[in-house]
Amino acid sequence: MEAIDQLYWWVLIIAGFGTFIYMLFSDVFDMFDGWFNPAVILSFLALGAGIGLILNALAHVSPMIGLAVALVGSFALTTLLYLFVLVPLSNAEESIGLTDESLVGLVGRLTVPIPEGGFGEVLIETVTGSVLKTAQSLDGTALSTERRVVVIEVKRNIAIVMAYDEPTIREEQ
Repeated sequence: MEAIDQLYWWVLIIAGFGTFIYMLFSDVFDMFDGWFNPAVILSFLALGAGIGLILNALAHVSPMIGLAVALVGSFALTTLLYLFVLVPLSNAEESIGLTDESLVGLVGRLTVPIPEGGFGEVLIETVTGSVLKTAQSLDGTALSTERRVVVIEVKRNIAIVMAYDEPTIREEQ
Protein backbone atom coordinates (compact mmCIF):
# COMPACT_ATOMS: atom_id res chain seq x y z
CA MET A 1 0.00 0.00 0.00
CA GLU A 2 1.39 3.36 -1.01
CA ALA A 3 1.74 6.24 1.42
CA ILE A 4 -0.93 8.23 -0.44
CA ASP A 5 -3.38 5.34 -0.04
CA GLN A 6 -2.71 5.27 3.68
CA LEU A 7 -3.36 9.01 3.80
CA TYR A 8 -6.68 8.56 1.97
CA TRP A 9 -7.74 5.76 4.33
CA TRP A 10 -6.86 7.79 7.44
CA VAL A 11 -8.73 10.85 6.15
CA LEU A 12 -11.73 8.66 5.29
CA ILE A 13 -11.74 7.02 8.75
CA ILE A 14 -11.33 10.34 10.57
CA ALA A 15 -14.04 12.00 8.46
CA GLY A 16 -16.39 9.07 9.11
CA PHE A 17 -15.72 9.17 12.85
CA GLY A 18 -16.12 12.97 12.83
CA THR A 19 -19.46 12.63 11.03
CA PHE A 20 -20.66 10.18 13.68
CA ILE A 21 -19.58 12.54 16.49
CA TYR A 22 -21.21 15.47 14.67
CA MET A 23 -24.48 13.54 14.44
CA LEU A 24 -24.46 12.96 18.19
CA PHE A 25 -23.45 16.47 19.23
CA SER A 26 -24.67 18.66 16.35
CA ASP A 27 -26.30 21.20 18.69
CA VAL A 28 -22.86 22.12 20.04
CA PHE A 29 -21.73 23.09 16.53
CA ASP A 30 -24.66 25.43 15.78
CA MET A 31 -22.31 28.41 15.92
CA PHE A 32 -20.77 27.37 12.58
CA ASP A 33 -22.72 28.45 9.54
CA GLY A 34 -22.31 28.39 5.79
CA TRP A 35 -19.21 26.80 4.33
CA PHE A 36 -17.67 26.34 7.79
CA ASN A 37 -20.45 23.99 8.81
CA PRO A 38 -18.87 20.70 10.01
CA ALA A 39 -21.19 18.74 7.71
CA VAL A 40 -19.70 20.54 4.71
CA ILE A 41 -16.09 20.13 5.84
CA LEU A 42 -16.50 16.46 6.77
CA SER A 43 -18.26 15.66 3.48
CA PHE A 44 -15.45 17.41 1.58
CA LEU A 45 -12.85 15.29 3.36
CA ALA A 46 -14.76 12.02 2.97
CA LEU A 47 -15.54 12.60 -0.72
CA GLY A 48 -11.95 13.64 -1.46
CA ALA A 49 -10.54 10.57 0.25
CA GLY A 50 -13.04 8.29 -1.49
CA ILE A 51 -12.36 9.74 -4.93
CA GLY A 52 -8.61 9.54 -4.31
CA LEU A 53 -8.83 5.87 -3.30
CA ILE A 54 -10.92 4.99 -6.35
CA LEU A 55 -8.58 6.86 -8.70
CA ASN A 56 -5.48 5.18 -7.26
CA ALA A 57 -7.07 1.74 -7.45
CA LEU A 58 -8.65 1.97 -10.89
CA ALA A 59 -7.01 4.70 -12.95
CA HIS A 60 -3.33 4.14 -12.05
CA VAL A 61 -2.54 7.83 -12.40
CA SER A 62 0.26 9.76 -10.75
CA PRO A 63 -0.45 10.31 -7.02
CA MET A 64 -0.26 14.09 -7.44
CA ILE A 65 -2.69 14.08 -10.37
CA GLY A 66 -4.99 11.77 -8.41
CA LEU A 67 -4.85 14.12 -5.42
CA ALA A 68 -5.63 17.14 -7.60
CA VAL A 69 -8.56 15.38 -9.32
CA ALA A 70 -9.83 14.16 -5.92
CA LEU A 71 -9.74 17.68 -4.48
CA VAL A 72 -11.47 19.24 -7.50
CA GLY A 73 -14.09 16.47 -7.61
CA SER A 74 -14.67 16.68 -3.88
CA PHE A 75 -15.07 20.46 -4.08
CA ALA A 76 -17.60 20.14 -6.91
CA LEU A 77 -19.65 17.44 -5.17
CA THR A 78 -19.54 19.23 -1.81
CA THR A 79 -20.70 22.45 -3.47
CA LEU A 80 -23.66 20.61 -5.01
CA LEU A 81 -24.42 18.96 -1.68
CA TYR A 82 -24.31 22.30 0.12
CA LEU A 83 -26.41 24.23 -2.40
CA PHE A 84 -29.05 21.61 -3.16
CA VAL A 85 -29.35 19.66 0.11
CA LEU A 86 -27.96 21.47 3.16
CA VAL A 87 -29.20 25.01 2.39
CA PRO A 88 -32.78 23.92 1.57
CA LEU A 89 -32.89 21.71 4.67
CA SER A 90 -31.69 24.53 6.91
CA ASN A 91 -34.39 26.85 5.51
CA ALA A 92 -37.17 24.29 5.87
CA GLU A 93 -39.85 24.60 8.51
CA GLU A 94 -38.55 22.95 11.65
CA SER A 95 -41.82 21.71 13.05
CA ILE A 96 -45.55 21.72 12.68
CA GLY A 97 -45.88 23.37 16.07
CA LEU A 98 -47.83 26.53 16.62
CA THR A 99 -46.17 29.91 16.42
CA ASP A 100 -46.91 32.61 18.98
CA GLU A 101 -48.78 34.61 16.35
CA SER A 102 -51.08 31.69 15.55
CA LEU A 103 -52.18 31.44 19.21
CA VAL A 104 -53.81 34.89 19.17
CA GLY A 105 -57.58 34.54 19.21
CA LEU A 106 -57.62 30.90 20.32
CA VAL A 107 -59.66 29.84 23.33
CA GLY A 108 -58.05 27.79 26.06
CA ARG A 109 -58.56 26.79 29.66
CA LEU A 110 -56.45 27.67 32.65
CA THR A 111 -54.58 24.77 34.23
CA VAL A 112 -52.99 26.98 36.86
CA PRO A 113 -55.07 29.92 38.18
CA ILE A 114 -53.81 33.42 37.58
CA PRO A 115 -53.54 35.43 40.81
CA GLU A 116 -54.11 39.17 40.77
CA GLY A 117 -51.13 40.73 38.97
CA GLY A 118 -49.43 37.32 38.66
CA PHE A 119 -48.93 34.45 36.27
CA GLY A 120 -50.74 31.19 35.60
CA GLU A 121 -50.81 28.61 32.84
CA VAL A 122 -53.16 28.17 29.90
CA LEU A 123 -53.77 25.00 27.87
CA ILE A 124 -54.62 25.64 24.24
CA GLU A 125 -55.84 22.62 22.29
CA THR A 126 -55.78 22.59 18.49
CA VAL A 127 -56.02 20.03 15.71
CA THR A 128 -52.21 19.66 15.60
CA GLY A 129 -51.81 19.21 19.35
CA SER A 130 -51.87 20.99 22.68
CA VAL A 131 -49.73 23.87 23.87
CA LEU A 132 -49.12 24.98 27.44
CA LYS A 133 -48.12 28.61 27.87
CA THR A 134 -47.41 30.81 30.82
CA ALA A 135 -50.36 33.19 31.05
CA GLN A 136 -51.00 36.63 32.46
CA SER A 137 -54.32 38.44 32.74
CA LEU A 138 -54.77 41.40 30.39
CA ASP A 139 -56.12 43.70 33.07
CA GLY A 140 -54.23 42.14 36.01
CA THR A 141 -57.33 40.58 37.60
CA ALA A 142 -57.37 37.10 39.09
CA LEU A 143 -58.76 34.26 36.96
CA SER A 144 -59.68 30.81 38.29
CA THR A 145 -59.28 27.45 36.56
CA GLU A 146 -63.04 27.24 35.96
CA ARG A 147 -62.78 30.10 33.46
CA ARG A 148 -62.08 29.69 29.80
CA VAL A 149 -59.82 32.37 28.38
CA VAL A 150 -58.98 33.82 24.98
CA VAL A 151 -55.41 34.71 23.99
CA ILE A 152 -55.14 38.41 23.17
CA GLU A 153 -51.41 38.52 22.39
CA VAL A 154 -48.15 36.77 23.18
CA LYS A 155 -45.29 38.83 24.61
CA ARG A 156 -41.90 37.28 25.42
CA ASN A 157 -43.43 33.78 25.33
CA ILE A 158 -46.18 34.77 27.81
CA ALA A 159 -49.80 34.55 26.67
CA ILE A 160 -51.81 37.64 27.61
CA VAL A 161 -55.34 36.39 28.19
CA MET A 162 -58.77 37.62 29.23
CA ALA A 163 -61.86 35.81 30.43
CA TYR A 164 -63.92 34.29 27.62
CA ASP A 165 -67.67 34.41 27.95
CA GLU A 166 -69.19 31.69 25.81
CA PRO A 167 -71.76 33.06 23.40
CA THR A 168 -75.30 32.12 24.27
CA ILE A 169 -78.38 32.02 22.12
CA ARG A 170 -81.06 34.33 23.41
CA GLU A 171 -84.65 33.36 23.20
CA GLU A 172 -86.79 35.96 21.53
CA GLN A 173 -89.73 37.21 23.57
